[in-house]
Amino acid sequence: MRAQPDNGVFDRDDILTAAARVVHALGAPGVATAEPDSEQVFEQIEQAVRDRLPEVARHSSERWRAALRKIREQERRHLFPAGRGWLATALAGGEMAEATFVECGCERIRISRVTGDTGDAFPGSEVLFEAEWNTLPAGEGDRSAGRIRRLFELASGKPTAEEFDRSLGQALERALRRLPERLAGDIPLVVAVRAAGWTCLEQAVERLAPPTALLWLRLPAGWPDGPDDLLAPTPLRRTLWFAAARVQPSTGAVQVVRQPLFWAGSTASVPGRGPAEQLAEVQVEAHSDGEEEPHAGAVVVTGPVEDAPADWHAVRADRLVLPATGQATLRYRLDGPGRVRLLYEGGHRPESTAWTTLVDRLPRRLAPPRPLDLVVAVETAVRRRQGAAQLAARVRRAKAVVEAVRDGTRHPESLRVALIGYRDHMPLAGPGDTSPLHYRTGFCPVTSALRILEEWEPSPLHHDFATGLEHVPHELHSWQGRWRPGSLRGLIVVGSRPPHPHSRQPQAVRRRAPVRVCPDRLDWVTALARLRHEQQLSCLALVDEPDWMDDDGEPLVARWARQAWAHIGAQGCFDAHEDPERVVTGLLLDTRAGTGDGGLPGLALAAGRPERWLPYVPPQAP
Repeated sequence: MRAQPDNGVFDRDDILTAAARVVHALGAPGVATAEPDSEQVFEQIEQAVRDRLPEVARHSSERWRAALRKIREQERRHLFPAGRGWLATALAGGEMAEATFVECGCERIRISRVTGDTGDAFPGSEVLFEAEWNTLPAGEGDRSAGRIRRLFELASGKPTAEEFDRSLGQALERALRRLPERLAGDIPLVVAVRAAGWTCLEQAVERLAPPTALLWLRLPAGWPDGPDDLLAPTPLRRTLWFAAARVQPSTGAVQVVRQPLFWAGSTASVPGRGPAEQLAEVQVEAHSDGEEEPHAGAVVVTGPVEDAPADWHAVRADRLVLPATGQATLRYRLDGPGRVRLLYEGGHRPESTAWTTLVDRLPRRLAPPRPLDLVVAVETAVRRRQGAAQLAARVRRAKAVVEAVRDGTRHPESLRVALIGYRDHMPLAGPGDTSPLHYRTGFCPVTSALRILEEWEPSPLHHDFATGLEHVPHELHSWQGRWRPGSLRGLIVVGSRPPHPHSRQPQAVRRRAPVRVCPDRLDWVTALARLRHEQQLSCLALVDEPDWMDDDGEPLVARWARQAWAHIGAQGCFDAHEDPERVVTGLLLDTRAGTGDGGLPGLALAAGRPERWLPYVPPQAP
């Protein structure tokens, strides 16, 4: 099959048409028209051509735009040249095991070996020779005009046959001599002229190329990285799948699943087709294990449904940076048989681990995540002149911490929150005093807890140096039946003043008011130690220090207060203005799922609708 040029008798293009051909040749090197910023690049090239060619500047903008539209329309007509579909079918169906491609462009020449679909591998290509041939003279007085001037002279049809023989002919002869003897024999030869509409170049290639070519193709001007775009119409003989890991919620068993990306028979995206691009999306998530930026493998595979995962063939493998919480959407574009492009804005790089190794390293089981029971205790006592503003600030901090816990855990539905609001003893008269715990809310969902916090009202401050916080550990001792079995248990205290001392109180130096011991003689240090030991309670403190804790305040009381807060916040004692995400980091490390055999999934976890993922089902024994 031989596709002859369809422009009839040779007629030189006018100046504007030739310049417009140069713009499209430089602005659309095969795939640029499909890229998001192609229009901006095209405008830059257009301006450069107009600046370097005085012949164009003499014409009006209307005529220049008309010439560009004319060439663009011709480029669209040449997107699907005759014979390209036959070539793709022959390579995909095994009719043509391999072929030699000779490509001639406006500036370069290339020879490649193309192989068909063998059943074990998709069609592919290997570049054997590539070199520049366009060293044609640029005309009298214009030898320093450079690349644009040379292309303009070529598009205008000025080079003679002798000049083509010296440049293109010699380059083509040198390239053909580089061919291995096997390829120079009975292997089919395909000649592709990447300069449709550049009449003098098309005629020169037809005169100089080997006459034994099985197929001639006329393609738009441009120069992609290889001949793979010629294989784009080749239909897939095997479905391409995305492989992921899935954890069974009931048992924690880990299995490999896959979701179809491109079915057998699909053809690749072609530049310029726009909405007809072959795109596929898949939803995944990562097993973070406490990492801020967890990594996971994203692998596109192919293989029969009945084959075991270890026998699947990896087509593309990437190592992704996924969000620590929530799902990520991966988009893939089919660029050719067995060639997919990952469209993902997050960080990614090629996966260095072999597919079989990724499968072998998958754990057999992941233990279910530990549920989290969180108690938030907030001091409600404030000075009268500060009123509700100080309590509102503490409530905001408490809510921010709860939200950070919810957003930081991989399973926010497993989080329950209980609330305790504590105030001062009223008055500090002795045993039997009214309990300072005047707000109590049992474990409830996060949204309910956040709403209840907004309804709290401030209580008056009666004592400078301490408050009724010592009643919180004793209250939690009665909650033993409220904790869920196996849950992670946390206490977060948001306040200003420490609890009353049990017996030996520090001495105030500048203020007359003494530091009182707890009127109920509660030993909160011992009670808190028992909670940590018996109920595995983790304790955090978020403290807005009162003014007497400054260096110029009460030094002895301040030292005692800091020691008390450090004891309460043994797992973390933070300033009130600390980032909530940092406050809860240590608490969240223990909410991850454990593994049954010491490993973590190297593959991304399946997300989205479960019915889209197909598990591997081993064949039943006869």
